[in-house]
Amino acid sequence: MAQRKNPFRGIRLVYRRSRPLTKIVVLSAVVLSIVALLTLRSAILSARQTAEDLRNQAVQLEQENSRLEKYIGELGTVQGIIHIAKEKLGLIDPDSVVIQPE
Repeated sequence: MAQRKNPFRGIRLVYRRSRPLTKIVVLSAVVLSIVALLTLRSAILSARQTAEDLRNQAVQLEQENSRLEKYIGELGTVQGIIHIAKEKLGLIDPDSVVIQPE
């Protein structure tokens, strides 16, 4: 069995303390990164809430459109005209008998 040679055998690592300015720069970069991530998260949550509100509003508007399309479709019919005359104008059929309590 052949032995593998360690490619780092002749390399000597020297550890030395970093300068205070380097520590401050790295710490500042970490803090700024965290602040940026929190700001972006807040913006994402706000955008999601806005999107959900807009979806709900779109559903309500679609329901209103359906109701109005149905109402428009009934306008030209005899039943639609009778409905408008009774509900909006307070009219009654000439053949109807109205009894009003005193």
